[in-house]
Amino acid sequence: MSGANKIFVTGGTGNIGQALVKLLQKSEAMSVRVLSRDPARASATLGAGIEIAKGDLQQPATLEAAMAGCLGAFFLADAGPKLAETAGAFAATAKRAGVRHIVAVSSGTIEMTPKVALGNWHLAMEEALTASGLTTTFLRPDNFASNALRWAGTIRGKGMVFSSNADGQSVPIDPFDIAAVAHVALTKPGHEGKSYVLSGPNVMTMREQVAAISQELGKPVNVMEVPAAGARAGMIQGGVPAIMADAILELQGHAPRPTNTVLQVTGSEPRSFASWVRENRAAFA
Repeated sequence: MSGANKIFVTGGTGNIGQALVKLLQKSEAMSVRVLSRDPARASATLGAGIEIAKGDLQQPATLEAAMAGCLGAFFLADAGPKLAETAGAFAATAKRAGVRHIVAVSSGTIEMTPKVALGNWHLAMEEALTASGLTTTFLRPDNFASNALRWAGTIRGKGMVFSSNADGQSVPIDPFDIAAVAHVALTKPGHEGKSYVLSGPNVMTMREQVAAISQELGKPVNVMEVPAAGARAGMIQGGVPAIMADAILELQGHAPRPTNTVLQVTGSEPRSFASWVRENRAAFA
């Protein structure tokens, strides 16, 4: 298939990326190329028939050849203070490779007042991509439903979730719905220059999310309140970088708002948190 119809995907083996790759596969007029540091592993995850290019977002010199022939690109990188630097290098390389349009996963935390670290990092990322002169579409999702996977270990082992903010609210969004919006933005005209605030259908407390998992498992899952310092230590012990743990804790107390953007862009209602739990039951069982 011609490069004019090829989409370059970063994060292709993650929750959003895998869903996006599957959607692009179904688009008869499109083809996809996925970036991976380990092509063999990516191929095993995504299945046969997916073009894999070896490269690393943190090594821009590996990207230009990987992106050659693609006119659209999906950008997803780990959040942190260097996010804008990563995005700027990616955009500069994409421009040299002939890419014209970048769809990037940003964050709904940009909308928060007062400003928070996660929002600042993602706003700087957006500015770096825009400065390249390429057309862009920014997706600003609320809390990913898949963030609940952080609780999977203690749910399996102890039937327990530890939290310093059990009554804190979010509007959890299924990663599939983020991918669905990205798919439309990458394959249909009219989304250039847009920023989309994305959410699931319902405002939920963390306690309500745990209750949904408990209901799906058919067994009690309890929530234990812990001090913020204890929650921070638990996240770090679970592999979350300290700077990210601090950024997550900073979100406590912010009031979320649902949007109907997923429906407006895709024509389909966003999936519920309960449906996401049902599809991912094995992770908690």
